[in-house]
Amino acid sequence: MNKGWIKLHRQFLEWEWYDEPNCLRVFLHCLLRANHKDNKYRGETIKRGTFISSLDILAFELKIGKQSLRTALGKLKKTGEINTRTNTRGTLVIVCNYDTYQDEVDETNTPANTPLTRNQHTTNTQLTTNKNEKNVKNEKNEKNIAPTISEVEEYFKQTDKIQNSHIQLEAENFINHYESLDWKRNGKKIKNWKLQASTWANNYVKFNPVRRNIHENPFE
Repeated sequence: MNKGWIKLHRQFLEWEWYDEPNCLRVFLHCLLRANHKDNKYRGETIKRGTFISSLDILAFELKIGKQSLRTALGKLKKTGEINTRTNTRGTLVIVCNYDTYQDEVDETNTPANTPLTRNQHTTNTQLTTNKNEKNVKNEKNEKNIAPTISEVEEYFKQTDKIQNSHIQLEAENFINHYESLDWKRNGKKIKNWKLQASTWANNYVKFNPVRRNIHENPFE
């Protein structure tokens, strides 16, 4: 999820919400979070230019209040930058006209017009070989990192920070959030999920979210 890059044209400086900090952050976040190609998630196809999230998850990721987030999302929806659609997994966030912002390219590779010298190519080949060997060694250590929902629920109960009626939903949101990030944080594999769960519980207390039915659209 955190691999690759996105394109950003200099005309972005002339965008009508460029001087609105929250709108700018939210829209850039949506561009970065959106799938660059169709992906399967729990039996559903999440199409290119879209991603599954919720108001609580986005507030957590962006570290802004939910009301400020709602306001920014409302502005972006009004001007046609994004749209949302509720489904069985939460809320599908759609970056409108995604292909206008991002061409059909392999975002995990170096752009084709970037020259590589012979020495660079040799060095990169060696680095790739070493990296692959390291990945094989680390593969065993990266197994079984992801907890089950019941494990997260039990941990949240122990923290005594989340209302009992919200524990199951918070556990599902936590799992969905880090599954979408391939259980990585800042590009690195998470070694101890309980540290992230502790932060999640602390943010629950901080933001004190008012929960609604998961089938309701949390963006409205």
